[in-house]
Amino acid sequence: MPIRQSRPSFHDTFPATPSSHLYRNIGISFLVLTILIVVGVLWVSSVRARVTVKVRYDVKQLQGTVEVAKTPEQGQLQGRVVQGNFEKIQEFAVKEGSTLQIPDDVEVRGTAKIINNYSKEQTLVKTTRLLTSDGRLYRIDKTVTVPAGGSVTVAAYSDKKGKEYILSAGTKFTIPGLWIDLQKHIYAEAVSGFSGGEQVAKIVTTLDVSEAQKALEEAVFEQAKKTLRSEAGVSDDWDVIYSKKTVEKKTNVNPGQQSDQFLASVKMDVAAVFYPKQDMEILVRQRLKDGLADGREIVNFDPSLVVYKLDQFDVSSEKAKISIAAQSSTRLTENSPDLSKEAIAGLSIQEAEKKLSDIDGVERVEIQIKPSWIGKLPSMKDKIEMVIQ
Repeated sequence: MPIRQSRPSFHDTFPATPSSHLYRNIGISFLVLTILIVVGVLWVSSVRARVTVKVRYDVKQLQGTVEVAKTPEQGQLQGRVVQGNFEKIQEFAVKEGSTLQIPDDVEVRGTAKIINNYSKEQTLVKTTRLLTSDGRLYRIDKTVTVPAGGSVTVAAYSDKKGKEYILSAGTKFTIPGLWIDLQKHIYAEAVSGFSGGEQVAKIVTTLDVSEAQKALEEAVFEQAKKTLRSEAGVSDDWDVIYSKKTVEKKTNVNPGQQSDQFLASVKMDVAAVFYPKQDMEILVRQRLKDGLADGREIVNFDPSLVVYKLDQFDVSSEKAKISIAAQSSTRLTENSPDLSKEAIAGLSIQEAEKKLSDIDGVERVEIQIKPSWIGKLPSMKDKIEMVIQ
């Protein structure tokens, strides 16, 4: 019996159409993936980190020299060098008095004023007698001529020695050597007290001399400052260093001598080196910066604390060498390569803290991340805020 072959059906020729369940699964998977991507992007964009780095302040010291010249060459600072000799003489009063014991038999001395109310002048020779109302006799120690209607002052001394001849100022004298009627018009009185037995005298001390010379040195130096600045012809914004030397100090008395006043004199040589103050400060600041590591800066530099010393100078060539001693605080800045955001981006908090703390000049590191449960810093440096304290 012949076998009958069947034809393939339509369903056997073409694959079956996917069911709606499969399309739904694909759609859901795509949606979930999209949501995950969006969430990831939002998470990445929302993460923020604030890194606070407390840095240590170190001290940078500078020791060096600066050359100054009227016509500066490369590396020199413009300046002026002038010099002068200055002198001053002045009278000084002795400050302290000492009580001197005078023997009982010493001659008593004082000052008398001879008064002439007569119409003619009157000459009185040396040793002319002056007599008090109680009979004590004194003599003038030089010849004087008293003008009519006038008076003269003359030193006088007691005719005999002894404390009994002490007088107070204002004591009246007659002049017994004159005609009796003339004595009414020409007479004398004690200007100062006539002393004896004990008196106060001024004794020049070493302190008197040293203080006088010190005052003179200060006065001479002030005079030199004004004169030399005027001679240099520089403005007030130029600074100056002085070199001064006292070449002579003299007085007309020695310590221990009795005197109310004395003369003192001082001679000084003073040299002045002038330079622009601002230019010098810029130069010192730059030298402090030289040699600093990348990312370090000078802070709290105070130009007034720089110490300048005049090492040498030549007035003829107007050149000088000035030594400088300066110091300033330095610290790391955000420009330091070690403190770059790239160096810590994507690290864990612990890794970032250790890496930053190991940097020389860092004292403390504090890292804050938002959201707080995230344990890593953002990979994008723009999401990291670096604060240097």
